[in-house]
Amino acid sequence: MAYSASVAQAYFEHGTTFYYFRRQLAFAGVGVLALLLFSRIDYVVWRRAAVPLAVLAGGLLLAVFVPGVGMEVRGARRWIDVGFSQLQPSEIAKLAVVALLAALIVKDPLALRTRPGFVRLVAVGLLPFAVIVGLLQKDLGTTLVLCAGAAAVLVAGGARWRHLIGFAALAPLLVGALILVEPYRMDRITAFVDPERFAQTSGFQATQSLVSIASGRIIGVGLGNSVQKFGFLPEQTTDMITGIIGEELGLIGLLVLIALYLLLAWAAFRIALACRELFGKLLAVGIAGLVVGQAFINIGAALSVVPLTGVPLPLVSLGGTSLVAVLAGIGILVNVSTNRRSFIVVSASRSRRAPRGRGDGRSSDARARGRS
Repeated sequence: MAYSASVAQAYFEHGTTFYYFRRQLAFAGVGVLALLLFSRIDYVVWRRAAVPLAVLAGGLLLAVFVPGVGMEVRGARRWIDVGFSQLQPSEIAKLAVVALLAALIVKDPLALRTRPGFVRLVAVGLLPFAVIVGLLQKDLGTTLVLCAGAAAVLVAGGARWRHLIGFAALAPLLVGALILVEPYRMDRITAFVDPERFAQTSGFQATQSLVSIASGRIIGVGLGNSVQKFGFLPEQTTDMITGIIGEELGLIGLLVLIALYLLLAWAAFRIALACRELFGKLLAVGIAGLVVGQAFINIGAALSVVPLTGVPLPLVSLGGTSLVAVLAGIGILVNVSTNRRSFIVVSASRSRRAPRGRGDGRSSDARARGRS
């Protein structure tokens, strides 16, 4: 789909339809290597490295504002120029937030059950990154993804529902503050409410996405046969690639896409349930929350179910940093599912509860005295 959605743009900009495909294929190779590497690294390493990783992610997020280091694209500074490509630090920050929150909860699990402990966790593990990404980098979509991953960790960690509801109630205030900082976001909200009225202005992208999906109907116009990718649908290779999928593969293609993300969520949920070690359980749930949460934010925006936020579709959209980061996260998931540490806690507890031998819990000497 990345190739199909990018052929027109690649040909008109670079003279070959394979330009973006080759780049994405190279990033996919790096991502698979990262997946294999991280699947062999004991996930407990991320508990010890949570604070350094968070500091690194925060430093990179701020580095985009350093002249000569950060890049400005369409009025936003979110990337670091590394020569052959652009690094997006917010992708690293997503994993850092999940690892940091999981490590803090494991350090004091009971603190999460109290209001001060819950507030402290959110203030330390999420708020700094949300402020930098949302207010300074003007990236509302990634801020919502960070909140989705954090919420998944907090729920799995045992946070009280009244605290979570209060946390969710703060979301409109955060969104309102971000809208006041960037007035163009209010245009997106009004376009979301009535896209046809603003079809040629702020609602153009959402309207064209709906046109793409409506054109596909049930089975689609066929792979590679999209018309909207020829300059009609903006960001057709990243934020709006779901529209191209709907046009070329139809309703069936979109349902398969949604089913694949639900399958990924189910697999991560099974891994978390099987893991008896708290940090591994929280890490698995948090990574699933990041990937699947971002996927449904993207799909929802393409279907005009939620306002446009500008996040790519994980594992599908063009974007090197995003693809490598998601595959690295899946590598961590694989390690949690196969690591002996995930099951050693329950094994140890069982060995303490029931000595080996007959299943009555008595020692051999006690059984001998009973027979006498």
